[in-house]
Amino acid sequence: MPIMSVIKNNAYGDMLCSKVPVEDFNIGSQLIVAEYEEALFMKDGIVEEVFGPGKYTLTTENYPFLTKFISRLVTGGVSAYNCKVYYINKSHHFNLKWGTGQPLRIIDPYWQIEVHVQARGEYNVEIVDGKKFFLKFVGAFGAADDNDITKKFRVAFTQHITDELAEYLSTTDKEVLVTCNKKKQLAEELKPVLNRILDSYGLSVVDFYIENIGVPEDDECMARIRELRMQRQERAFNREQSAADARLEYGLRQESSVADRYVSGQMAQADYERMKIRDQDGNNGWARQETAEILKTAAANQGTEGEMLGIGFGLAAGQQIGSMMMGMYDPQAVNNPLNDNTQVPKNDNKSVICAKCNAVLPPGMKFCGNCGSPLVPQKVFCPNCNTEVPAGMKFCGNCGTKVAE
Repeated sequence: MPIMSVIKNNAYGDMLCSKVPVEDFNIGSQLIVAEYEEALFMKDGIVEEVFGPGKYTLTTENYPFLTKFISRLVTGGVSAYNCKVYYINKSHHFNLKWGTGQPLRIIDPYWQIEVHVQARGEYNVEIVDGKKFFLKFVGAFGAADDNDITKKFRVAFTQHITDELAEYLSTTDKEVLVTCNKKKQLAEELKPVLNRILDSYGLSVVDFYIENIGVPEDDECMARIRELRMQRQERAFNREQSAADARLEYGLRQESSVADRYVSGQMAQADYERMKIRDQDGNNGWARQETAEILKTAAANQGTEGEMLGIGFGLAAGQQIGSMMMGMYDPQAVNNPLNDNTQVPKNDNKSVICAKCNAVLPPGMKFCGNCGSPLVPQKVFCPNCNTEVPAGMKFCGNCGTKVAE
């Protein structure tokens, strides 16, 4: 059997643990351990020494435990010893796969329906304690690679991942499809859970990734979710449309109110301008014209009764408008509000006002000096019954006899 004088690791990079094929070594042989490795010396099932990165000359003076390994073999005058040497690869091991396998059945907290969720991803591990990893994970197998980790921890990972995933998705107030998009946050919460599993084997999860999580597109739950989402969008659209219609109606009412106020103001301005134009003669012409128009309308009624009613209405309207016009001209006012340049004569309550042209006359006059109308109406008597007939009446109110004009 060959005797090795230089001990080093020649295994492939995906190996977690590899055994040096030779078990006999010379005293004073060289041990080379790379910076990403550890070397374990084992004799009779016991790990006697663990070497970290560096280059070592193995002698009984430097490492007294080698004395127990010395055998009767002598090569070239140098004593040899027998033991097993294992190299532990402590570099990061990437792209280890995981997946949920069967779909996870969850009640969507938003829609309150059952959904089927699947997830998959990758994780990276490293060996943090080589001796613990060798004793509990490798053991009698003597070697281990990346595939051994995925096979041995698949069930444990799936159990813890599905439990944590189900709790995470069902305890939020949002629908599952929204929560599934938060893969980074969920991965950070799962990482310490998985580390508790690997810690007893001297391993640690360096990175944990969720590649995909969600409801399969061909699942019947996905069709139901799409239907519910469409109904929600329709309701939201109807609410927005109703709100837009209400805002439009309110705006139209506001515009109509502004327009009405504008038109009313324009009409009032037009009336004022028309009043000023009619009264430019300074003789209350606007009031006379308005009275004339009312009397003209009342006199348009035909027939005996219509004439009586028209005359009565005309007289009453004339008296009413005359009173209104007298109220418009305040005896204390100096300026006419319709024409600032026209002076209104003061009424000392003794002057006489003509009923026809509204001219102010001195007391004691029997005829209007402006239009010649009599100021005191002449009394008229019925030719049949000699009853006094009010001025302007064409028939006697007592016997109905026609009275001469």
